[in-house]
Amino acid sequence: MASSDLRVAQVFVAGGLPTITYNPRSARNLEEELRDYLDEGFKILSVSGPTKTGKTVLVRNVIPESEAIWLSGGSITSINDFWETVADKLGLFTGVEYSSDVKDEEWRTRQGSFGISSLKAVFERKEIVGDSKGSKVTRARHVSNQVREAVDGLLEPIVIDDFHYVPQDVQLEIVRAIKDLVFNGLRVIVIAVPHRAYDVVRVEKEMTGRVQQVEVGFWSEDELLGIARKGFDALDFLDKDGELSERLASESFASPHLMQDFCLQLCKKNGYRTKQDHPIELGAPEWDEFFKQRSSMTSKTAFDLLARGPRQRTDRQARRLKNGTEKDIYGVILEAISHTGPKVALTYEEIRSAIREILSSEIPQRGQVIRVLEAMSKIAKKDLEGEPVVDFDKELATLYISDPYFAFFLRWGSR
Repeated sequence: MASSDLRVAQVFVAGGLPTITYNPRSARNLEEELRDYLDEGFKILSVSGPTKTGKTVLVRNVIPESEAIWLSGGSITSINDFWETVADKLGLFTGVEYSSDVKDEEWRTRQGSFGISSLKAVFERKEIVGDSKGSKVTRARHVSNQVREAVDGLLEPIVIDDFHYVPQDVQLEIVRAIKDLVFNGLRVIVIAVPHRAYDVVRVEKEMTGRVQQVEVGFWSEDELLGIARKGFDALDFLDKDGELSERLASESFASPHLMQDFCLQLCKKNGYRTKQDHPIELGAPEWDEFFKQRSSMTSKTAFDLLARGPRQRTDRQARRLKNGTEKDIYGVILEAISHTGPKVALTYEEIRSAIREILSSEIPQRGQVIRVLEAMSKIAKKDLEGEPVVDFDKELATLYISDPYFAFFLRWGSR
């Protein structure tokens, strides 16, 4: 394909990190840390970072699918799922069949003649007569034994993406089952959101000191701006003084995926879908309209499900907000979260403070708020596809907005 045929969508692909705009974030030495782990081993590597910040892309760039056993945490609901999936990836067979044959034989000689009466020929033929007896024994080997034998000393790492999707009791079973293999040198990499990065240690205390952390972290503004610089340069677009890129980065919630999507839509707003033959300066859209339009395509379904809450027989109490509207406790809490910016991690005290700022009526009790946050977290995990948009950690009394698209919707679409 000629460079003049390069399309905007090939450079800024929403939901991915294409080669042109891929940023290895060299200053953080993330790829080097992964390579160091592969060289050293004898630990579990936990790669953590917020949703849509490039955790999986980073690992795949260093360890392609063809060079590792990749598993999806979302498909592992039991320890047997784990063993079976690894066995499938390795092409193992767990059934072993033994057979034996015993043959009783007897040689017998047969004689006879053929032809007309004056000319007869005599024949003699020896043949085997008897019968055969056979037996078959089938034994099924436990899949875990098969896998353990196959991976002991294996150079290819096992990568469990979205490890936080695995139920915590199953996480414990997996870690206990493989820790001796890890101590023998098997490389195991788990990819998780940041507040679940230490799940491996939390479920198995013996792994303390045996878990290495690589924190992808939120993208800095300069790293996000790098996406725009690389993409615009490749397409021959000019961003005077970088003002457009800076505005896009400020609304991206540290997500490279959102930044890419904004850059793509900005090019289309200017009427360009392909690389230009000479430098063209991009113009600014009407920003409020631009971002509100983008928000309508992100997380409205998730917001509506959380605002509705679990179904119940009685109507919930309506509470009056200072802006004159009335909402039930689910709507009030979402409004309070949005009121914070929203922040991507909120303690109970921060949420309570925000509720106080937006409500004109009496604020709900702590127990009510905690129950709603737990219910929202359950809905996000059970009723929504993909990464849960929110996750409440009761132990830490902290709500995490796991999905930057949902945070973006709270800022621009929920009102």
